[in-house]
Amino acid sequence: MTTHFAIIIAGQEREYARQAADAAFRELDRLENELSRFIESSDISRANRLARGESAAIGHDALECLLIAADVSIATGRAFDPAYASQRPDELAMDAPPFTLDPNAHTITSLALKLRLDLGAVGKGYALDRMADTLREWEIASAYLNSGDSTVLALEPPPGEPGWYTGVGEGRAYRTVPITNAALSGSGIAVKGRHLIDPRTGSPAARVTRTWALAPTAAQSDALSTAFFIMTEAEIAGLCSAHRAIGAALVAPGDKLIVHGALRDLVAAADAT
Repeated sequence: MTTHFAIIIAGQEREYARQAADAAFRELDRLENELSRFIESSDISRANRLARGESAAIGHDALECLLIAADVSIATGRAFDPAYASQRPDELAMDAPPFTLDPNAHTITSLALKLRLDLGAVGKGYALDRMADTLREWEIASAYLNSGDSTVLALEPPPGEPGWYTGVGEGRAYRTVPITNAALSGSGIAVKGRHLIDPRTGSPAARVTRTWALAPTAAQSDALSTAFFIMTEAEIAGLCSAHRAIGAALVAPGDKLIVHGALRDLVAAADAT
């Protein structure tokens, strides 16, 4: 997934923790082969080769990842869209996805002249969620998983700790907050330049400062942080108000950290210490 992954495991004997981590990384390799658009045999690459009207069978993970992406797309008014680069026929409404999914048959059908699916802004989070499931199968409850230093997933903290301390904000707005059984993801343009496109306009996002999203799962957090970079502050605040488990943070001019939803109490507690 063109980034690095790391796992910290607490409260386990070293060799057992290493074996469990190895199992989680094997799960990551399996997902890479199913979800990466750069692997010709992956479900996503096969879907991108479909002609308009054609269908293809896809596996459980590709289907689940696309369904999560679709939910975030709806919730954010299409500020997140893994198929925004597709070539659309004139008669397809701009707010309609250029593909359909049949969860029962596990199939995807292209409605595009050329389908361009890219799960880069949700896939690494989805991989963290599945890697965490593998650790739980090994009866590991306390762990912290990291993808590219942009998305983290915190399970139960080490004994005596309020959570896994994670950074949010930058410059004078930087804070560390303890998170437990939740994920935090950040999006910005400092590393890759203005690569984030507003799916609704096709133009680069107007925002230049980073955004962060707190969510129950890493896939949700990964996708939401990208959407928050596209959305206005009012849109972000509205989404957080409608979904109590979601939190958002963004840096305003003057290195001021603005927080909404579930992140507000965490940042307030950090400021009070």
